[in-house]
Amino acid sequence: MHRFTPSKSWSVGFIAALSSLSMACASQAPETAPVAEALGAAEVSSEALRFLNCTPGGSMFAPGEVSLPDRSEYRLTFSADGNTAYYHVDSAEAPFQAIYETRKVNGHFTPGQLVSFSGTWLDTDPFLSVDGQSLFFSSTRPVTGTQERADSDLWVVHKQADGSWGEPLHLGPNVNSDRQELYVSATRDGTLYFASGTFDSDFNVYRAERRGPGYAPAEKLSAAVNSPDYWEYNSHISADGRVLIFASLNRPEGYGLGDLYASVNIGGKWTKAINLGPAVNTEKDEFHPSLSVDGRHLYFVRQTWAPFVPSDFYTLDTLCLLFQ
Repeated sequence: MHRFTPSKSWSVGFIAALSSLSMACASQAPETAPVAEALGAAEVSSEALRFLNCTPGGSMFAPGEVSLPDRSEYRLTFSADGNTAYYHVDSAEAPFQAIYETRKVNGHFTPGQLVSFSGTWLDTDPFLSVDGQSLFFSSTRPVTGTQERADSDLWVVHKQADGSWGEPLHLGPNVNSDRQELYVSATRDGTLYFASGTFDSDFNVYRAERRGPGYAPAEKLSAAVNSPDYWEYNSHISADGRVLIFASLNRPEGYGLGDLYASVNIGGKWTKAINLGPAVNTEKDEFHPSLSVDGRHLYFVRQTWAPFVPSDFYTLDTLCLLFQ
């Protein structure tokens, strides 16, 4: 494990450089420095940098508690205080894809408990809103009738007065289509970001702004994020809407099958997406990114396919994007 320990005077100067945004243009700065800056690196103390631990590829998250060796876990999302998390598990037995909740108690995460609304249909990709009052997810559950859908749509449940989750609500035709809608996330103001496409064609990232009780028609993001030649999927937006992290397959600059990429919103326009580099990506398959509400921690899934090894969650401090 690499421990970055610059001198105190150097650290103070470095933070000052970040504050003026010169870090983004510095010749020795990694390409991912603007991403770290947009996630709040300029607000971090020199002492925090002084004891920063950066393991290339990140470290396994909660091994033996959330990341278990005999199953595949996917899409991790946290409450603002980091003490409650949701994720979905794939299983060879019913429920085949379902959403679970875990809580941190005395520094450890409790065994995941099936949430009240999940377990009948294929429910995946949970995302907890910044205020913790809404949980978005993808599901094959029917909108009407009893027939399971052939494609996944986006749904939401809201927290009730007693703290329980209400009944799932379909997000409607401005968001959902006859394609697969997957992996939704939302900004603090309620704007949704998600992937839409088919497994026979491709996927792209879309956004839908909050409008009254529903959403404006979904719009495909620009070519800075979406490409004509590769899949863009598993998009996660930061709470302030400034940083979009997503997965993409088989790009020539990639490290493995799937890598994580990021784009920064500057003045309402997305910068050209960049690979997050060896701080995150390896020769294996990295996907399903999510950020802590404060932007300081990135979580993601790593999968090995040949030979198959069940997926686990990994994490790193986003400050590590400054030093690679």
